[in-house]
Amino acid sequence: MYRQTKLNFLLLTLLLAFFAAPSLLAADEISDPVTTYSREEGYSTYGQISLSASKEKIDAVLWNYADYENWLLDGLTRDDPEAKKLTCTLNSMKYLEDQSMFRVYFALNIWFMKNRDYSVMFTVNPSGDGTEGIRLDVVHESRITKIIDTLSYTISIDYQGNTATIYYTGRCRLRGIAARFFTLGLYKKNIEWYIRTFAKNLMNKLESQDPIFFASSD
Repeated sequence: MYRQTKLNFLLLTLLLAFFAAPSLLAADEISDPVTTYSREEGYSTYGQISLSASKEKIDAVLWNYADYENWLLDGLTRDDPEAKKLTCTLNSMKYLEDQSMFRVYFALNIWFMKNRDYSVMFTVNPSGDGTEGIRLDVVHESRITKIIDTLSYTISIDYQGNTATIYYTGRCRLRGIAARFFTLGLYKKNIEWYIRTFAKNLMNKLESQDPIFFASSD
C-alpha cells in the first residue's frame, strides 16, 4: 500500500507526469502513478519511486531548489515536440530563496486560451507527516484563482541504507472553465506524463553526479 504524501508538477498540474528525456530506465520500471477523482476532493495522484543511491547524493540533488530550473522541466516545455501534445506545458520555473517559494510558468494548449502565459506560486513547507520531505502549496493570486481552487504536492523520503523510496501525492481541484474542460482521462494524461518525466529527470540528474541504479518498486 502506498504511503501517501503529496508531490504536481500542473504542474506541478495542472499540474507532476512523463517520458521525454532519455534515461537508463524503461517506463515499466517506474511505479505507475494512480489518479482518482471525487467531487469533494478533486484530483489526487500518488505513487512512489525507488532508488539505489546514497542519502548524500539524493539530498544534494533533491533539496537544491535553486538548481531545479536547470534540469527538472527537461522535456516538459513548449519547445519539446512531445510536450506540445499535452494540454498544459510547463515552460520554466524559478526558486525565490528569500521567500521560500517557487514560481512556475506554464501555458494551456486550448484554442481559446492559447498565446496566454500563466504562472503559479508555490510555498515550500515541511511535509508535515513526520518524515523527511516537503509540501508545495499553491499561492492564490487573482489570475490563477480563475482556474485553480486548490493545488498541492507533497514528497517524502524513506531512507534505508543505500536505497531510498520517494512517496509523492499531488492534489488539485479546478474551477471555472478549467473544471468543465478537464475530464479525468485528460487530467490523467497530463499529470501522469509529468510525473514520469520528473522521475526520469531526477534519475538523469543523479546519474550525472555519479552512477545510480533504479530499483523496482515491486
